[in-house]
Amino acid sequence: MIPSFISALILFIPAFIANPSAVITGGHFVIDGGKSWRGKRIFGDHKTWSGFLGGMVAGTVIGLLLNYLFLFAGVKELVFSDQLLNSFLMVLALSAFSMLGDLAGSFIKRRIGRAPGAESLFLDQYPFALFSLAFFYIIFLPQAKVLFPWEGVVAILIVTPLIHRAVNIIGYKFKMKSVPY
Repeated sequence: MIPSFISALILFIPAFIANPSAVITGGHFVIDGGKSWRGKRIFGDHKTWSGFLGGMVAGTVIGLLLNYLFLFAGVKELVFSDQLLNSFLMVLALSAFSMLGDLAGSFIKRRIGRAPGAESLFLDQYPFALFSLAFFYIIFLPQAKVLFPWEGVVAILIVTPLIHRAVNIIGYKFKMKSVPY
């Protein structure tokens, strides 16, 4: 039997994958179109439709592949559902709300005067995870308590900044990011 905090971390992979995948697929079609709100950019040039959609697709595809790999292997603790539609909706929700959380973080950063790409403790690491978890609970409440019990949520919140930093350092080393944070 897999401890619930480990299974929650593995099940959260679609959200963990979506966010950094935007760097790989991004760069085209700025979401806010260069527009401002109350004298400040809404999101900034780093938030693009190609990154947003690319992140969603990457998280969803990886999530579905893992779901069916674990289903085939008989590891039920790591399976969202044995039904394709349910699995798809769950990994899509994690991936989409990961990307929306990242946008929310950028929106807040612009409001408090942080430049795009500037490091902001908590706003860089947590909005994607919090949005993913919160909306997953709202949409899939009965299953959410089983898939992401409280100890799993705590584990996700503890490892999120570590994973975020590691992925950003890797992106920087591969020249996909201009800064290692």
